[in-house]
Amino acid sequence: MCEKPAIKCSVCTNQSFPLLDAEAVKGHLQGHYTIGTYAIREDDTCTFLAADFDGAGWQGDIQAYRVAARTLGIEVYVERSRSGNGAHTWIFFSHPVAATLARRLGTMIVARATLNRNSLSLETYDRFFPNQDFLPSGNLIALPLQRIPRDKENSVFLDDDYRPLQDQWEYMAKIKRVSAEDIKQIISEEAPEIM
Repeated sequence: MCEKPAIKCSVCTNQSFPLLDAEAVKGHLQGHYTIGTYAIREDDTCTFLAADFDGAGWQGDIQAYRVAARTLGIEVYVERSRSGNGAHTWIFFSHPVAATLARRLGTMIVARATLNRNSLSLETYDRFFPNQDFLPSGNLIALPLQRIPRDKENSVFLDDDYRPLQDQWEYMAKIKRVSAEDIKQIISEEAPEIM
């Protein structure tokens, strides 16, 4: 019995989450339901940082974000949103990273992107996942490749020209992950005041 949004999942007494196993993933990929994940883990770490961009002009803002990340040696992976009117950018970590560290990296990328952009701000940038440094709160993000939006070329990873990649699986197999040590070095070189 779900009482969202009146009651958050984290405090709901009715919560009974099914196992995340091969059958669950298969159901997600086949479009029977959508799997989501909380970006922050119980130990206040995360295995990815996602940024949400929504609305008109999202491609330009993501391009500025991607370029800013690449100048720091960070690769950003772009997934068109389920609606098709925005996207998530993903940075994946080789091991769990403190959410505070991941969010500092994201903030630094957004700041750099804003400086490099001709407009005053990244108007379509909405928020990070995780959107906080510590539990108990958290926001759910839907995982990519759910079949129903995928059939409309949404919820898929895109190339640099915002076209869906032909082989999503091959693309994901080649994802470059960032270590906590790399993040710390980048921040200490680029913005030591936020370390």
